[in-house]
Amino acid sequence: MNTKYLLVASLTGGLISIMLVNTPYVNLINLLVCVGFWIGPVMAVWLYRRLGGTLTLGQAMLTGMLAGVWHGLFGLMLSPLGLAGAGGLLSNVRPFMSAQDLSDLETALTGIGGLLFNLVAVAIDVAFGFLGGLIGGAIFGPRRATT
Repeated sequence: MNTKYLLVASLTGGLISIMLVNTPYVNLINLLVCVGFWIGPVMAVWLYRRLGGTLTLGQAMLTGMLAGVWHGLFGLMLSPLGLAGAGGLLSNVRPFMSAQDLSDLETALTGIGGLLFNLVAVAIDVAFGFLGGLIGGAIFGPRRATT
């Protein structure tokens, strides 16, 4: 397994996912079976195959999971800015909530609650990365010979 190709492909897949999930209006693509979360890992597998030429299912799953890790890390970095994670949730629901409900939600999603929310989100990103890697491996992996 070429680690340079793995790093480039997974980083690209993580960036694709973070853009699809957190860009206004584009994030509506998630209404279709959360496609924004797993299309980045699928594209990471495609890119790894394109760069390296060969791909096993294990390499595809690792590439997808690493893309999910990158997505999660980017989300953690963007959360304090209000662009992803708990911070993004607060930013998006603020116009629709009463002052009391918003205060309760802000209390729950700041400090340790926000950290736990974001860590669970990272775990979900890795799970979707695994799923995307599995799908990408099935699509772009080696073809079996038919007899």
